[in-house]
Amino acid sequence: MEEILNYLQLGANAFALLVAGWIYSVYIKNLNASLKSKDEQIKAVEKNISFLKDKNSELEKKSPENIEKILNERIKIREEEILRLNDDKQEHTQELKAKTQEVHRLKSEVEKSKDIRRTMELLELDFEEDDDDEFRLFSSDAEYEIEEMGFVAVDSGQLMITDPCYIDSEWQDTEFEDIRLLKDKETGAIYQFRKDFSNYEAKIAGFDETVNELIASGRLEQIEFDYSSKVDFSYAGACYSTLSERGYGSLPFQLGHEGAGIAVRTVLGDGIYPVYAEKYDGKIVRVYFNLI
Repeated sequence: MEEILNYLQLGANAFALLVAGWIYSVYIKNLNASLKSKDEQIKAVEKNISFLKDKNSELEKKSPENIEKILNERIKIREEEILRLNDDKQEHTQELKAKTQEVHRLKSEVEKSKDIRRTMELLELDFEEDDDDEFRLFSSDAEYEIEEMGFVAVDSGQLMITDPCYIDSEWQDTEFEDIRLLKDKETGAIYQFRKDFSNYEAKIAGFDETVNELIASGRLEQIEFDYSSKVDFSYAGACYSTLSERGYGSLPFQLGHEGAGIAVRTVLGDGIYPVYAEKYDGKIVRVYFNLI
């Protein structure tokens, strides 16, 4: 009987151990499932945290302060580019200006050399053919030179070349008439300065704009006036000659033939202009002046 009880006790203990093992196994499974669920929750939270960080960074980038910062940085970059381009432009402009001036100077020197060569060829025509030194104008070892003679003042934007003796005998006191005509392109009407309008900022009757504004808009155009019939040996005649398209003209004697003088317009208007003499063998063979 006692042996049977021991077997029963042993069976009961074994059954208890099985039950305990099963309970422990279930507990471990539940614990693993719980841990897995926690891991998934942690991953989800980390993902949300990452998403929120990205959103926060994006919002920070879109904030007024950040936008202002970005714009200021871009403005600074553009300003630096503009300064660099401006420096390059100024450098290139100055270089171009210097090169252009050099070209003009070289062209002027070329023309001067041509003039000198023509003068030398002219001076050598002959004079060497004559063996009699008494009638030679220039010596065989004559030298060519340019000398500044002085300056001439200009207050009317023009110069005149004449023989001083004609000033008393041929000069005329002709009154200068400043004739300026404007044509209306639409109607064909002609308007004259000092007759239809006193100055170019005045308004012609029938117009709401000034004369300058009408010219700028193309409504009025300048009419070239032929002064050739008015040219004589006078201040007015000189003005009519230099106001022409050519910019110069020959002034006639009172009898009508040419030769009283030559009038020429300057490039820069009034000023002081140097006069030069080309000398050969110490003698003045040509006189010229620069009109700029």
